[in-house]
Amino acid sequence: MRVGVCQIDILINQSFSLKDKRRVMNSVKHRLRNRFNISIIEILAQKMWDRGSFGVSLVGEDEERVKRNIERVLCFLEDDDRLEVLQVTMDVY
Repeated sequence: MRVGVCQIDILINQSFSLKDKRRVMNSVKHRLRNRFNISIIEILAQKMWDRGSFGVSLVGEDEERVKRNIERVLCFLEDDDRLEVLQVTMDVY
């Protein structure tokens, strides 16, 4: 069994207040949880209205499956027009 951990830094387009940011962040978190069955939390940059970070974790049978699922999450985020993925840090244990 392997555990994948990932930090994803994002830029939120068309966000002009913390309320706009919160709306996008919560929407993305719920969609990712429902679609990929992952654990996700907002981390860092909580007071910046145009930037955000997610901490993501998931469990899989082997390292390849975990990496593939993280890549699917990243592709899903990159297809979302409301945000841009700035940086990704990923580890598999």
